[in-house]
Amino acid sequence: LLRSGHFNQFESGVFDDVMAGLLSPSEPWLTLADLSSFATVQREAAAAYAEPERWLRMSIANTAASGRFSSDRAIGEYNDEIWGLTTQGAAVSA
Repeated sequence: LLRSGHFNQFESGVFDDVMAGLLSPSEPWLTLADLSSFATVQREAAAAYAEPERWLRMSIANTAASGRFSSDRAIGEYNDEIWGLTTQGAAVSA
């Protein structure tokens, strides 16, 4: 749709830089590399949402399983494994 001009009927070329970045062989985040997988999972999510009882079960299970996630823990792990920052001579860790 970006290529076709669907979103920029009155501003020709406004997304040219976006498209060039996404399609560049040196695009560092590989944004489009898993687009097909994303579309598949999006269809699966839409199908689950169409079944309220199934969606409720999945939502509860997902919420219960999210306990391990914490931004403090995640940032601490990034620091320990990647950044290695220190504060006042001590390692920063969650």
